[in-house]
Amino acid sequence: MLIKKKRNIYMSQVNYRYGDNAFLPYSVAVLQAYAQAESEIRNSFTFKELIFLREDPDQVARRMESPSILALSCYMWNWEWQKLLAQAVKAYYPDCLVIMGGIHIPEKSDGFFREYPYVDLIIHGEGEVTFTAVLLAFLSGGGFESMPGVSIRRPDNSTLKTSLPNRISDLSKLPSPYLTGVFDSIIDLPFLWNASQETNRGCPYPCTFCAWGPAYQQKVWQFSEDRIIEELEWFGRHRIEYIFNCDANWGIFERDLELTRKMAEIKARYQGYPKKFRMCTAKNSNDRVFDISRILDRAGMNKGATLSFQSMNDTVLEAVKRRNIKIKDFTSYMRQYREAKIATYTELIMGLPCETYTTFKEGIDKLINAGQHNGLNNYVCLMLPNDEMSDPDYVRKHRLGWVKMPILLAHSTPGSDPVQEYQDVVVSTNSMPVEDWERIFIFSWAVQSFHCLGLTQTMALFLRKQFGVQYSVFYEKLIDYFSSRPETLLGQQLVRVSDIVSGSIQGGRLDMVMPKFGEIYWPLEEAAFLNCVTDKETFYRELAGFVDDLLGQSGRSVDRTLLSNLLSYQRALVVDPYSDGEFSVNLEYDLHDYFAKAYLDEEGKLALASNRLVVKPSVVFKGDLVSYAREIVWYGRKGGKFYHSDVEVARL
Repeated sequence: MLIKKKRNIYMSQVNYRYGDNAFLPYSVAVLQAYAQAESEIRNSFTFKELIFLREDPDQVARRMESPSILALSCYMWNWEWQKLLAQAVKAYYPDCLVIMGGIHIPEKSDGFFREYPYVDLIIHGEGEVTFTAVLLAFLSGGGFESMPGVSIRRPDNSTLKTSLPNRISDLSKLPSPYLTGVFDSIIDLPFLWNASQETNRGCPYPCTFCAWGPAYQQKVWQFSEDRIIEELEWFGRHRIEYIFNCDANWGIFERDLELTRKMAEIKARYQGYPKKFRMCTAKNSNDRVFDISRILDRAGMNKGATLSFQSMNDTVLEAVKRRNIKIKDFTSYMRQYREAKIATYTELIMGLPCETYTTFKEGIDKLINAGQHNGLNNYVCLMLPNDEMSDPDYVRKHRLGWVKMPILLAHSTPGSDPVQEYQDVVVSTNSMPVEDWERIFIFSWAVQSFHCLGLTQTMALFLRKQFGVQYSVFYEKLIDYFSSRPETLLGQQLVRVSDIVSGSIQGGRLDMVMPKFGEIYWPLEEAAFLNCVTDKETFYRELAGFVDDLLGQSGRSVDRTLLSNLLSYQRALVVDPYSDGEFSVNLEYDLHDYFAKAYLDEEGKLALASNRLVVKPSVVFKGDLVSYAREIVWYGRKGGKFYHSDVEVARL
């Protein structure tokens, strides 16, 4: 009996590594799991190695064994690498069918194959059903023209696009790659594994800057609770470090609360695994999201509860089809989370249509005044292939201008990667010339570096409460003051970031590597924080001079003893990389009680009351800067780990 030789399929979804951490390639694995459920495919194909590491793509292609099909899942962070692999495979194995899919593949595919003639087929939308249909058609020798959801390369490299497929409404038909053994071939490799998990698909919100919720995907379909829980058990057994929840709105369904409880139980049962859970919470935060965050926090799994806005300006929100919770509700939520000692973070996007320097600055004031001191995360605005913002009519209407820059992937490992990835960053609109984008970026950098990471936070809060100095004024003036003093520690940070931002307009990087803190890419605000926190003496001496100058401009001043106490208090709160244990600071003013009330927007008195601030670090670093940077800034930023949590006051 003649045994037919199986054909080889290679699945590629490479991602960046973060130290020893690596992501399991979920997107291609879920396609493989669905396809392998077909007996004809199991009997006719061998799924070879899962390609997930950013090695030399030419060498990856050379080591393949007679590939019949190469399937590549494409994202902004792997697009350049995937193209090189596809090109190499087509050169070495001309008969190999090269298929691309993923969110970076344009829905409007005219001209795609003229630019990338080494690709044979692209799959649009959800890929499981279509990919399996492609494999079956390949086996039968038939064409692909009759199946929905594909674009096909014609002999002249023009495009034949078929109709959009129906969405998969019954997600129970999709086998889990975790539960069907797809990852068995790699799970024992020496990595700290991160896993992606879906509990539903779709998003009801149509934000123009996101490809998650266009009309095609606004209906939300759910995976079964049994499947989700079995996957969570798998994560525990296999010691998964970090779950990246793929849902657009965790907490939007009642069951999400119970699933969170189950997750915490599983972590307790499996000796601390999975360790962390990252979620995008429901856009309109509510009590359910708070309860979810509290469970995760108590289980040590919380990466911070999201209370996002993207912009605080109504005109901008209308332009991007976004609605936010009311600021009074946000203020109430911030108080609730602060009293429960649960970390939160709020995201803004720099460069949205209709935003100006003034409206962005006003938005920062609103958020900090509402209580968001630690968790302001400001991101650049990206042009994504399939979001409404990239539509030519939308671009013309808002006169969007963008620059191709090296991709920002905070804390990824540089050096050995053979391929640079890029992102298209919006740097100008009809309301924001490029000069204002630079101003917004530097202002945002100052707020995040010094306020949100704690170095100047209580000083800015004090000046707001006692002298009415708006936070935006404090940080604008700080920028002005140190711009004219480039020889200072803070001035050096400002010169460096200004040069980097100016260079980014010409296509330069917006991050940096500082070897003494670890061989990884640091966001600019984290880099500035690290440079300053390792020289607190100089930093707070310079800050005192700035405060005197700021108040002196309006003929005001702070009592010398009080100013000294404020600086000592602020300095003591920030975790020190050189500390070797418990320490105390003597103060003449009861600042700890004053700021406890101020953070909750309650009236507090600046009382003269001699006291000793006793600080008990939860961990000491004794000058180990790499560990400090990793634990306090990289891992701990969203949890507010840069501030000591165990602080007591002893009356003298």
